[in-house]
Amino acid sequence: MQIANLLAGVLIVSSISGCANPSKPPEPLAALRGQAVTLEGIAEARKLGAALRGDGFEVWIDRLSEWPREWAGRRVRVTGVLEERNDLPVFVQKPGEPAASGIPVPEGTDLREASRRYVVRDANWSLIR
Repeated sequence: MQIANLLAGVLIVSSISGCANPSKPPEPLAALRGQAVTLEGIAEARKLGAALRGDGFEVWIDRLSEWPREWAGRRVRVTGVLEERNDLPVFVQKPGEPAASGIPVPEGTDLREASRRYVVRDANWSLIR
């Protein structure tokens, strides 16, 4: 891993500001797919596992079902490889149909795009004190 690439990734990620939909990462984060990244944010629990919420982004930590109890809500630094996955359970809820499990989205939504999430694999993490 080249230190210049890592520093560039950290600078890009730390420059990200507000995002209308935190589950849809801004393009600078998307540009880091497949690269080693270091992200800082708040450790949060999600139905799909441990997540890191930063300034304008949200990523899941691969193979981590939950943060240690004392880490929840605290600032964490995560380092690993950023991947894009299209595995969120999204569906269009149509009137009169039984409710499905997953995330309802409006009719006309691009389901592939709506199912996208970012995951950090081969992750190492530490508390920021």
